[in-house]
Amino acid sequence: MRKIIALCFILGTLTSAADVVRSPIHSVEKINGNTLIKFENGRVGFLSSQEKNLSVLDWHSLRGRMVEARLDDNDSNVISILASEKQTKEFKNLETLETIEPPVYEPTIIENFTEASKIFQRLNPQYKRASECTNRAHVWASEEFKKNNIKSMKIFALFTASYINRVRFKWWFHVAPMLAVKENGKIERRVLDFMFNHGPVTVKEWTDQFVFSKRPCHPTTKFSEYDVNPQTEDCYLMDGPMYYWSPTDLHNQEMQTRYKTEFSQGELRAAYREAF
Repeated sequence: MRKIIALCFILGTLTSAADVVRSPIHSVEKINGNTLIKFENGRVGFLSSQEKNLSVLDWHSLRGRMVEARLDDNDSNVISILASEKQTKEFKNLETLETIEPPVYEPTIIENFTEASKIFQRLNPQYKRASECTNRAHVWASEEFKKNNIKSMKIFALFTASYINRVRFKWWFHVAPMLAVKENGKIERRVLDFMFNHGPVTVKEWTDQFVFSKRPCHPTTKFSEYDVNPQTEDCYLMDGPMYYWSPTDLHNQEMQTRYKTEFSQGELRAAYREAF
């Protein structure tokens, strides 16, 4: 069993309603006197500058560390955090990555909206309500490929620190499978998010469910554009092949020229275990 060390203790009285997040820390951002802790599973914890016991920690040294954090169920403030002694790999899943020239990924063209709707209705509905979007999307995409040879895409909405802080949003990204569909002589993108919708939706319809300002998300092909300049937009949009599991894959693609060209069986096992 991996040895765990306490980086801090519970502040004040632990409330009965607390979320427990077990995930490596992706990054830490400061904005308007608050510190946002972004976990690799997508969750966000808020740390006020008034919380002296936690604010003195060297949060940036914890990047990539597996932690167990307790978050207040009402406002997602960090109550306590434990971290492993060992540093986890900053970039995971390297067994399915190769340093190669950018591969050409061609998603299946769906002949019409009716066919896209049939694909949506085939998505596995037996997911856990408390599951994470990365795992649901990965299972949905892989099952459709395995059973019907449909190559979908993944669409990532990456929410900025300014937006997260302004509306106290609990997540810093959301992901779902996406299809290329023929409509009125053009190829249109339609998102398949069975948890939030009753059929395929446009990208704007999808993001409007999470971006309360209804501002369009800024499309980009570089994860660094979102990562280094998060204050001017409410969110950024990136897409990738169906093999991509999380924003770490987008980061690896840009910074290490590493591309996934098949599903990782380890990731799929984890996705089924966590979400279904």
